[in-house]
Amino acid sequence: MFAPTVLKGEVAVITGGGSGLGYAIARDFVALGADVIITSRSADRLAAAESRMVGETGRMCGSVPCDVRDDDDVQRLHDYVLARSGPATIVVNNAAANFFMRAERMTRRALDTVIDTDLNGTFNVTRAFVPAMLKDRRGAILNITLPLPELGFPGFAHCGAAKAAIVSLTATWAYEWGPHGVRVNAIAPGPVPTEGVAAHMLATDATTQAFVDTTDDVPLRRLGNPSDISAAAVFLCSPLAGWITGQNLVVDGGLYLNVGATPGVL
Repeated sequence: MFAPTVLKGEVAVITGGGSGLGYAIARDFVALGADVIITSRSADRLAAAESRMVGETGRMCGSVPCDVRDDDDVQRLHDYVLARSGPATIVVNNAAANFFMRAERMTRRALDTVIDTDLNGTFNVTRAFVPAMLKDRRGAILNITLPLPELGFPGFAHCGAAKAAIVSLTATWAYEWGPHGVRVNAIAPGPVPTEGVAAHMLATDATTQAFVDTTDDVPLRRLGNPSDISAAAVFLCSPLAGWITGQNLVVDGGLYLNVGATPGVL
């Protein structure tokens, strides 16, 4: 769908790139010419992803374990990327924590776990790499959010709150950094059954059934797949989107148009 060199010359950092949507984005970036560095808290997951990447694209990516909540880890990530590839020109903030928990049962620890990974992690990683982008007057930052987080996310209040805040950060950063040549956008994926979704979101019979039932509410009549999201990521991080910033692009098969869709299954 894209020219095979559309991302040639780009240095891309993708958090949570060892599996799921993060891996799909990394794979397509590598295939389209980018020098990609993926992160995960699990070294084993990264090793498996690197091996899979070579098998699927014929090209290697770099990787480094990183907990995006930890300032020292993020600094090590920055230093690794700079020494290996030079300044990052693309950052994809995909690392996230999520799990089902009713609001009345939610503890402060549960809230902090998700906020610290999703929101603070996005801030930490972006803040580490954006100074060089501002200096060089080029760069693209892509955040992963939710469709219409302001409508709430029943069963996942911590995630909904974090993603709504990231939407706000996306707009603020786009406004402040646009004059310096740095674009900031977000993708809001709809229902895409990945291994992370299966492990953490489809944790009960009720949420699993709701997810499956969502297909009937999607105008395009199917659930998404990781390639649907990675194609949007390629577009937004490439020169093709050179005059697009501050957007939260909903990629959900049109589900957001259906006001009768099952609440929270976005």
